[in-house]
Amino acid sequence: MSRRSRSGRFRTATALVAAGLVLGTGLAVAGGSAAADPSTKYLGVFRETSPTEVPAGTVGSYGVAPASVQWFDSWATGRAFNATAARTLWDQGIMTHYTWEPWNTALGVADPEQIHLQDILDGKWDSYIRARGAEFASVGAPIMVRWGHEFNGNWYPWGIVNNGSDPALYVNAYRRVHDLVVAAGATNVQWVWCFNNGSTPDSAFNEPARSYPGDAYVDWVAIDGYNWGLAPSWDPAGNYWTSFEAAYSSAYAKARSIAPKRPVMIAEIASSEDGGDKAQWINDLSAALDSGRYPDLKLVNYFDQDKEELWSGTSSAAAKAAFTSWVNQPYMRGKGVDLAKVAAEYKGPTTTTTTTTPPGACSATYRTVGSWSGGFQGEVTIVAGASGTKGWTARWTTATGQTIKQVWNGALSVSGSAVSVKNLSWNGTLSPNGTTRFGFLAGGSPTTPSVTCDSP
Repeated sequence: MSRRSRSGRFRTATALVAAGLVLGTGLAVAGGSAAADPSTKYLGVFRETSPTEVPAGTVGSYGVAPASVQWFDSWATGRAFNATAARTLWDQGIMTHYTWEPWNTALGVADPEQIHLQDILDGKWDSYIRARGAEFASVGAPIMVRWGHEFNGNWYPWGIVNNGSDPALYVNAYRRVHDLVVAAGATNVQWVWCFNNGSTPDSAFNEPARSYPGDAYVDWVAIDGYNWGLAPSWDPAGNYWTSFEAAYSSAYAKARSIAPKRPVMIAEIASSEDGGDKAQWINDLSAALDSGRYPDLKLVNYFDQDKEELWSGTSSAAAKAAFTSWVNQPYMRGKGVDLAKVAAEYKGPTTTTTTTTPPGACSATYRTVGSWSGGFQGEVTIVAGASGTKGWTARWTTATGQTIKQVWNGALSVSGSAVSVKNLSWNGTLSPNGTTRFGFLAGGSPTTPSVTCDSP
């Protein structure tokens, strides 16, 4: 085990289950649920077991199901994303939170054969990234993907300090991974950008704000931080007992400053038993979350596993009682179907226009997914009429200064300002009232085009 900063923790990434690839696309946020109260917070859980076993285990331990289940995998394994588990969780109203680590856990951080950011920028991992993107898309439901977390530490090969102390390398690698995944059809991914609550080294180049990829690439801003307590494995003589407020108050303020239009999550948190009263630590955590001082902190993902320390909520009878009380507080009972809507609420409303078409043809609905200086991402939903479709073509006219740069889930044709996107071989046949989607990246400023749809 490698030594870590007291602010975070070190853990070897493990993929706990494998899954086959099921092709398809689409985003389905379950309906029928009233909007959550703005004060609602959501519980996420990591346990070192099959992701689909976590909900029942959490209910058995604490009497409540999580809104999100987290698991990890590293790139060098080459494993497929477990889309089956993600769909199974969503069928229970639980979001997947996938931590996707670009490294080889069998090699040291400085090993010449290790994965580094320049390898990603050089395209060496493009095929792997596209394959995982297609698997993300196949879930057909919202998932969270946390890539390159704790980049402001020195314990991972993608850390800024291990890449020439150049934040731009991280930003560009993050954007490349994002764009390849989106191009593979995975518009259902909510992207999680995560910094550690303390930087190692504490240098200007390692300030998290310098490594922010931009709102167009981030749906959630996340923070990691642990209460290591007394005599952790990496410093047996040290005392690092830290309250929740000491660990997170300044990091939360930093997150809000970096991206005020993005919700905040704690992606990894836990407390040791050594060096203080863990039950009281949990009680203080609960009181802080319920105090109103963290209104935009929406998801708290607990590392519910005894490992380097006795982290779990069941590490002692007193800790279990406090943990059970905390996660059953009314403000902590947010559901996964509402969690899936939180990021969009922070971005604000998108502009939508729908065309009216004859029965038996098709209609098209456009929305702007996100925008940034000099560009934007759009999405068009095709809806079949009462007779279904054997194929479809969407058409619109670009505004002055707009340029379509990339399309996924459709075949693009451009003639001047006239744009058409035709179905691919697998998404042209739609059942009556069936739907499919395609997306695109464009240069220029977003507008609200009038999109038509015709079907042969």
